[in-house]
Amino acid sequence: MGPRAIITIDGPAGAGKSTVAKLLAATLGYLYLDSGALYRLVAWQSARLRLDLADARALSEFLEGLQPEMTTDSQGFHLWVDGLEATPFLREPQVSQQSSRVAILPPVRTWVTGKLRQWAQNGGVVAEGRDLGTVVFPQAECKFYLDAALETRAARRRREWQKDETPLSPEKVAQELADRDRRDANRAAAPMRAAADAVVIDTTDLNPQEVVKQCLVRIGEVLPGAAGPEIKLEMKTG
Repeated sequence: MGPRAIITIDGPAGAGKSTVAKLLAATLGYLYLDSGALYRLVAWQSARLRLDLADARALSEFLEGLQPEMTTDSQGFHLWVDGLEATPFLREPQVSQQSSRVAILPPVRTWVTGKLRQWAQNGGVVAEGRDLGTVVFPQAECKFYLDAALETRAARRRREWQKDETPLSPEKVAQELADRDRRDANRAAAPMRAAADAVVIDTTDLNPQEVVKQCLVRIGEVLPGAAGPEIKLEMKTG
């Protein structure tokens, strides 16, 4: 199929990064990487161990010993710790909220960056997050930044949480996302922003297939042969 590139998809929560990244990776036959899952893993496992995140030595020792196994399949990105699959727990609202707090810690960001670069060293990767095109993979051949109106993002995120017995109100979800946007955009280490060479896509009124089509057009321009005619035809009818 042509060159095995690194493709990054950044943006705020609820912009559609996960769905688009999974579809794009499956279409291209690439590995899908979810950086957010690694931050959520740190939040989840540190809470299980009652780790004091303010204790620099304890945090360093914790991260050094945290060696998750990673697998990907048609269902997405899976992380295993000590024989237990952590993935089902990582999308719980309290874990997602805590993950943006651990993400401001430089040792955690260094740990996540190292894992992502290790797994992407052979290329052929679609990686999604918040600083992948700016910090983790500044050399990526194709970069995208997805965004959407806050109300749209809140509605999408609330649907993900509908399985909870006590789902948050639409107003509460919107406030949580707005607070997280501020934390991510204003943190000192690797603030969330679009890379200068990223293609920015507003997904407010687009479905995932339409976003993937736009991504494939750009990939075809930058990497001739990476998105071949057969892939474009498949997406056209999707």
